[in-house]
Amino acid sequence: MPTTPHPSAHALRSHYRDQKANTARLRLLYDAGQALTTSANSAAIPAILGYALEFCAFESGTVMVADNGALRIEASRGDVLPSGLRFSAQGTLAATLKPDANLMVRQNSVSRMLLPAGAMASLELLLPLRAAGNPVGILQLVNRKPIPVPVEADLQALSTLASMLALALSSALSLPASNLQASSKQSKALSQQLTPREREVLVLLPHGLTNADIGLRLGIATGTVKVHVERIIHKLGLNDRTQVAARAVELGFGNSGAT
Repeated sequence: MPTTPHPSAHALRSHYRDQKANTARLRLLYDAGQALTTSANSAAIPAILGYALEFCAFESGTVMVADNGALRIEASRGDVLPSGLRFSAQGTLAATLKPDANLMVRQNSVSRMLLPAGAMASLELLLPLRAAGNPVGILQLVNRKPIPVPVEADLQALSTLASMLALALSSALSLPASNLQASSKQSKALSQQLTPREREVLVLLPHGLTNADIGLRLGIATGTVKVHVERIIHKLGLNDRTQVAARAVELGFGNSGAT
């Protein structure tokens, strides 16, 4: 009778690292969701900046708000320009404010945000902040000392975080209520596509639980949880469980803190 080969030590270590990295991504989005739902925007925005810096071990960063062709620093941490400063949006920063701008990775370049002026950045990330398709600002993360460029999955997690941050900025800037109401109605419509069991799984995803953990809590098999997660991803038109966790926070699920 054929026997199933045991996984190698290398495969087990790789699996453990992947699980640990995925848990860190979910924790990042969960913490951001908690900040948004339990704090005023004035406190949530700098808190989310701190989570983003810690996630990828960046030293400094800013949250900038678009302000009639200029940028105003809403929050800052580290050796960068201080909060409250307003300046014209030019060059790379202006390009990041365009509606079709993507996340920008800059290496070994002068950062306009670093102090003293003209300082070189080993690595700088510029993430567009958009709400309802409109540019509302930029999340900037920067490091003087060399650090690795985050892997693609981490960049995707930061992009999802940027979407959540943009919602907080939208609220702080008092964008038209009709935009936010439309977004809320769309989220409710999406959640109604899910079965009761899928909604139970959705509630637990932002807590960073594995399929096995979720299965134990719901009394179902790990493989069944995997099927539910795949169906949720398909129904919501997302790419992976990290995006699902972020959407769960947006929908108001998984914010009780119970794990």
